[in-house]
Amino acid sequence: MKKFFSSILRAIASLRQNWLISSITIGIISVCLLLVGGYLLLTHNLQGVVQTLKTEVRLTAYLRDGFPAADINTLQDRLASIPEVHSVVFISKEQALEEFGAMLAENRSLLEGLESNPLPASLRITPASAHRNFQGVSSILNVIGDDPLVEDVLYGKEWLDRLDKVLAILKIGSIFLGLALSLAAVFIISNTIKITVMARKEELEIMRLVGATEGFIRVPFLVEGILQGVAGSILSLGLLLALYRFLVIKAGPVLLNTFYMDTLSFLPRTSIVLILASGMILGGLGSLASVGRHSR
Repeated sequence: MKKFFSSILRAIASLRQNWLISSITIGIISVCLLLVGGYLLLTHNLQGVVQTLKTEVRLTAYLRDGFPAADINTLQDRLASIPEVHSVVFISKEQALEEFGAMLAENRSLLEGLESNPLPASLRITPASAHRNFQGVSSILNVIGDDPLVEDVLYGKEWLDRLDKVLAILKIGSIFLGLALSLAAVFIISNTIKITVMARKEELEIMRLVGATEGFIRVPFLVEGILQGVAGSILSLGLLLALYRFLVIKAGPVLLNTFYMDTLSFLPRTSIVLILASGMILGGLGSLASVGRHSR
């Protein structure tokens, strides 16, 4: 434990002594993690928008005229009994006409010339929250099948399929971007610490001559890299939080509601911990990669 604290003190002393190079390294790490954090923040809130849009997923099964109420109740109960369905509401022809009139608002008088009600009765089907995707809707359609009572089913197939594709692209993109920026950060940190190692070459040679082990020499560099990584990750989170608050204030609630982003939020705790851990790992890996090659 005493050796560990000694290594930390030596690392801090080295950071102070080489403050310019250390500042550049911290800045580079913070920029890399800021890009990753910004993408994670964008992905997090876009997923919230997609989930909000998915709450509006509905299936409307239009019914043929002439069937008794008992057949409609049977179909309604059959749909309500499956796990993919949250609720099924019957809309009569009269209710449909009333809702259509409400949509016309001031032009409602256009309906007064109708001799009969042209709108069909329907079943409005709301999928369960876990099944508001293409697979869940397909299961509901399979239950409806070729029921003679149902004339047509509308649910926005293309729109729902696009939502699922957007989520998949966001997840894959975050993985590739994170890997690319992580490799870049390791390379930059490695070369920065390499400069520090070369600048202290004579000091390291003297330490070996007096019997210092490789572990005694390398551990301070490893700690130095980890400290730089932590500092860079904290700086990136601070910048990201400031940028997030600036955008929220500038956008305003009206614009956010327009784009279904009224639930706009900062990164969840798991992502914050991930960025902090990434900073430590990147700093440590960069240090090990450099010291392992250039300390001898």
